[in-house]
Amino acid sequence: MTELVYLSDTYLFEIDAKVSSVENTENGIAVILDKTIFYPQGGGQPYDLGEIVSGTNSFIVESVRLDEKGTVWHFGRFINEELSEGDTVSLCINKARRVLNSRLHSAGHLIDCAISELKINSLIPMKGFHFSEGPYVEYDGVVENTNDLISILEDKVNILVNLNLPVEINTSCCNVDKININAPAGKTPRFVNFLGFKPCGCGGTHVNYSSEIGKIIIRKIKSKKGRTKISYSIL
Repeated sequence: MTELVYLSDTYLFEIDAKVSSVENTENGIAVILDKTIFYPQGGGQPYDLGEIVSGTNSFIVESVRLDEKGTVWHFGRFINEELSEGDTVSLCINKARRVLNSRLHSAGHLIDCAISELKINSLIPMKGFHFSEGPYVEYDGVVENTNDLISILEDKVNILVNLNLPVEINTSCCNVDKININAPAGKTPRFVNFLGFKPCGCGGTHVNYSSEIGKIIIRKIKSKKGRTKISYSIL
């Protein structure tokens, strides 16, 4: 099982760790560490990119996954010699990518808050896609006059941005199997919320304050067949 350091500090971009093993898999070479700051793809957020280094030996991380046992697999390729079990290594993630992904993820959550503030009770949050390529949040339920809602929602969510609301992150002692929250094996559920709003289960990385997101643009709202999709971007 890998210690998931990224859960406690979004803005930690470098850390030392130890190599637990190096595996040759059908998906390529993977390095497994005792702890990691690399975010594994999931929860609508893409994986981190970066490098794992020991002396002159470097492993370029090209993909990251978390398995059902709570182990993080760093897939990629070696430069120079391979790493070995027990090696002390330095981890360095792509800072710009991490910050952008965190802003996009937090923006999706803040749109949920704005929907709540507007009392659009017909919309129940379902999922989010927080990639830089076409981010959106999707809801169960439909709304009327979607074109009119675009400007109303954009104004409301940017008011929340400017309020500089802190992000609160808490873990629960509840049994993961008894609630509808995804969590790595052996981990308690993790809940994220902006101050004053309802928490939701989330294992992603987030900004510390809403103002760090920047301006949110509501690009499109599509409501049909019992679902509503809100596409957005950030500046």
